[in-house]
Amino acid sequence: FPVTIVHKVMQIKASPWVLIVSGLLVGVGTRLGSGCTSGHGISGLSRLSPRSFVAVGCFMACAFLTVLVTRYILGG
Repeated sequence: FPVTIVHKVMQIKASPWVLIVSGLLVGVGTRLGSGCTSGHGISGLSRLSPRSFVAVGCFMACAFLTVLVTRYILGG
């Protein structure tokens, strides 16, 4: 059966400095949170780790808040 794949070109409109600072902030957050989001979400939750439940709850709350602000308040 024929498969059609549509490639969309993705352009990043941020300056290199914004990307560098963003990457550093991700690293700081990983260190501060004692692990990355997928580590807490997959391994931590499967082990029923209380710290991971709190971390994943914080990640989700920040994600919801980010969508709220960017999509509905700023109109993005």
